[in-house]
Amino acid sequence: MKIKAEMGSMTFLIAALTATFALSLVTGISGSFLDSGTEAIVQFRLPRSTLAMLSGGFLGVAGALTQNLFRNPLASPSILGIEAGGSLAVTALLVAGLSLNLAPIAALAGCLVALMLVLTFRSNLILSGLAISTAAGSVGSLLLSIALNDPGRAVSVLQWLLGSLSGRGWSDLMRAIPFAAAGLFMSWRLGPAMDTMMLGSQVASSVGVDVERKKLTAVTAVALLTAAAITGGGLLPFVGLIAPHLARSTGGYRAGSLKSNSIAAKSFCLGAILVMFADLIARTAAGPRELETGVITGVIGGPFFLWCLWRQQGKEART
Repeated sequence: MKIKAEMGSMTFLIAALTATFALSLVTGISGSFLDSGTEAIVQFRLPRSTLAMLSGGFLGVAGALTQNLFRNPLASPSILGIEAGGSLAVTALLVAGLSLNLAPIAALAGCLVALMLVLTFRSNLILSGLAISTAAGSVGSLLLSIALNDPGRAVSVLQWLLGSLSGRGWSDLMRAIPFAAAGLFMSWRLGPAMDTMMLGSQVASSVGVDVERKKLTAVTAVALLTAAAITGGGLLPFVGLIAPHLARSTGGYRAGSLKSNSIAAKSFCLGAILVMFADLIARTAAGPRELETGVITGVIGGPFFLWCLWRQQGKEART
């Protein structure tokens, strides 16, 4: 029964992902179907929809891995400041006028620095993440003010900070794929070890798991996946928080009943659906003008984060 429920929920998510992707392809800026013809679909919407799908999927897996790594349901690349660190590094790259081919490396460096800071202050995980996000946002605003001397560059910086998918193409996706492929492979290989580590570090060590090495691998995988998402879509907040929570609510989840790789696969689908849905809203809500996709995910994710805080406080009060 459990296997059938898992297969059923996964089949449903894949079907929902396919339907959302198809809807994203055929929906124009005005909200009408096929309003720009086949050429617009192939040249503009196909790469954009693919980028939205994969960026959301990468953040979903990164979020699931982050929550397992820190054993905290509120942990995610956005809440812990990992996305903000990567986005700040790419912003600095743009302001300096360097090639966008360096964006994945810059994003990875920024994500790793943010993760190291979080690990240093992990006794107060959420507060340290919020502090990193605030500091990175302030420096990003400073860089944006510097870039205002060049209006074209300022627009590029602002779009990156707000998570805009407008004008993105296959080249953006190609820059992100190597980092994403490495991160997904590492995440998949970590699955069995993460399942054991959820029982406690001592238990994992007793059965031969090199806990510290696995944690380092997990940190690297989170940084790679987050950097790939930032390279593809800019700053897309709360996706890595929402997707794993929804993934755990599918298939009759009970604590410990879903394996890490199963949660990661579902988180990929749900993160992809969320970003494609947000991008659909961004394209159609204020047509012909486009909104930024990251703004939409922020509007959706803010209340969700508050709900998670309220629920966790309720659990702590009962214990």
